[in-house]
Amino acid sequence: MLVSFEEEKTGECVVCCHRCGAFLMESASTTSYMVCPECGARLVVCVKKGKVSVFDDTRSEEELAKKRHARLTRYAAKINEIVK
Repeated sequence: MLVSFEEEKTGECVVCCHRCGAFLMESASTTSYMVCPECGARLVVCVKKGKVSVFDDTRSEEELAKKRHARLTRYAAKINEIVK
C-alpha cells in the first residue's frame, strides 16, 4: 500500500500498479477497473478510508463484453431521452 505524503491535507492516496509500480491515480475514495499504462495489466483499484487495494481483474473477456454492451445501451437510452 502506498499513501501520498499529501494525505493529511487532501485525504487522497497515491495508487500504483502492483506488478510494475507505475502510477495509476490519486483518489480519496474509489473503486475502478483500469488497464496499467505501463505493463498493460487489467486491474481493480479500491481506495476506501485511506486504504489502497490493487489486484488483478480476473473477469473473462465475455463478461467484460456483456458489461460494456449493457453500459453502452444505457448511454444510448439516456441520449435518446435528452434528444427528444
